[in-house]
This record gives sequence, C-alpha cells and structure tokens, in this order.
Amino acid sequence: MVLPVSARHGVHMNGGEGITSYGRNSTPQRRAQEKLAPLLEAAVADMLRETPNHTRSIGIADLGCSSGPNTMFLVSTAIDAVRRRCSADDVRVYLNDLPDNDFNTVFRQLPESLLRDSNVFIFGAPGSFFGRLFPAGSLHLAISSFSLHWFSQVPQDLLNGKLVNRGNICAGRTSSPAVNEAYARQFCTDLTMFLSSRAVEMIHGGCLLISLKGRSARDMSSHDCVINDHPTHVLNAMAAQGLLDASRLDSYNIPVYDPCADEVREIVAVEGSFEIVAIESYEMAACDPAGFSRAMRAVHEPMLVRHFGDGIDMGDFVRTAEEHLNVLSKEGRYKGMFVHVLSLRRRELSRF
Repeated sequence: MVLPVSARHGVHMNGGEGITSYGRNSTPQRRAQEKLAPLLEAAVADMLRETPNHTRSIGIADLGCSSGPNTMFLVSTAIDAVRRRCSADDVRVYLNDLPDNDFNTVFRQLPESLLRDSNVFIFGAPGSFFGRLFPAGSLHLAISSFSLHWFSQVPQDLLNGKLVNRGNICAGRTSSPAVNEAYARQFCTDLTMFLSSRAVEMIHGGCLLISLKGRSARDMSSHDCVINDHPTHVLNAMAAQGLLDASRLDSYNIPVYDPCADEVREIVAVEGSFEIVAIESYEMAACDPAGFSRAMRAVHEPMLVRHFGDGIDMGDFVRTAEEHLNVLSKEGRYKGMFVHVLSLRRRELSRF
C-alpha cells in the first residue's frame, strides 16, 4: 500500500527548545497524558499477568511522540510498570513520528536514568503510523497520545475543490454537512488503517493506549467543538484586518477531526482486531488565554507558514488569538478541550 505524500511528510509541530517550540508550549497535551497514565498502569499489569515472568524482550512504541518534555512521560511510566512486574532481559522502545519531527531534540532530552540502563534500548522510528512500522508480533505495548485526531490527509473532496469549507479550516460547527461527513469518513479510514497496522505488529493480548481530542456528542454543534473554532476565528479576524490574504483562506484546510466516543467505539468494533477494555471522556480545564495562544502557534505555525508563506506574521497570530480568547473568557464562553482516553487489548487471532 502506498501512502499519500501528506502522510509521509505532513503535520509536525514547532521543533527546537526555544520560546515558540512545541516542547515549551504543550501543557494541554501533558494534561491528557496524565489522564491516560492510570489506564497505562492497569494495562501493563493486565498484560503481564498472562505473560511469563521472564520474558526475554518487551517492545514498546510511542506513536506520534513529537518532541519536548512530554515525549518520554508515558514511555517512562510504561517502563517503570514493566520493571515492577517482569524480569525482561531488555526493553525495546520505539519513538515514532513523521520524518519532519524534531528527533534531534527528542534524543537530546532523553532522561539520564534511561540512558544509563543497559537493558533499555531506544530507537527512532520515522514514518506514518497509518501504515506498518514494525515487524509482525514485535510489540507488547503501543501508546498514541494526542495524535490520532490528526490524520493522513485533508479529505480528497476538499483537496480537489469539489467541496469548499468557506469560513472554516476543518470540520466545525458552521461547516456544511457535506464537509463534516467528508472529515468523518477520512477519520474512519485512517483510524481503521492505524488499528489494522498495529494488529499485525502486536502480540496477542498486547495493549494499545490512546488519547485524542474529541467532542461530547455526535452533533457537531456541541459546545466543546469550539476548540477547533479558535484558529479559524483567529485567521478570519486577521483576514478582516488585512493581516493575511483572504483569497487564500478558503483553500486552507487542515487534517484534524474531533470524534465523539461513539464514533471511536464503532470503528474499533468494525475493524475487529482489538477489544475496548476502558474508554473515558473528560473536559480538561482551560489554560490561560496567553498560554493557549502560544500553544496554538506551536501546533499550527508549520502548516500556516507552508500555506501562507511570508503572508502571515505569527506574532500577529498570537496577539489576535489572545484577544479572541480573552473576550471568550470575560463572557464565560472559554472552554477547555474535550479528550477521550482508551485502553484496547489485541484480540486472539482466529484459528479458522
């Protein structure tokens, strides 16, 4: 299977360790990781109850690791949980993201405790997690934290101009039903591909832990969909002020979709390789407007620069975002992100 170019060289966050880097501006994502950590601990305990106490090698993958201090939080949690319950000879850790990810920063920031552990082996694994990445049966545990709401490409109908998402940059409350349905189909296609790829790579009984941004109801008008409206509002406000080329805004669409929990359950059930052990949904507390504006820049800047080039000033973007969020805060309409966390177990392969 050949993946689209956008899957091989697509979304990545601001790299480095400076004040605009993702690593310095990813507090909301850390909160989602902390919600996932208890499910991770329980999943490791459950998996190792059925695994011989002395297993020669345990494989762990972080899918969509990005860069910065959050990168090793869940992996370190997993290693500690394994070490407490299993005397494996070695633990193999694979840090995966797209090739444009800042892997240099990832490896510079590896914890000394892991670097000194002669039985922990850490590898970079660049590539799209919407396809195969690892040998069959090589993984015991896979983690995808705050990545799967990003998918492989913008829906084809928007790429070829059959649909125009005027006034929006992704599926949203004011997008047409046709646009929202196109995004939902793309999410289903990509999540199915993600699950089927992991199914080959994981052992029977292996654990897959996921957190992703979502919404509380099927209805796209639900109040928590407002999070995706923030960058849309900022860009529209900038266009109205002459701070970017309004004619280029209608062709700017990003590959992100916030599913409801029922959509995720249905896709997992239809694909069939995993059973859901636990699924929980939360509305996270909102960050302060200034901090969230900087986080939006860290996430969106590479995509905005790729599309608008020198036609956008990211300082103006942050200023406009902060003004927008401050207004919402004063009006009591500034909400935190809605997040789903899931624990999945690899089903036994059919004997027939």
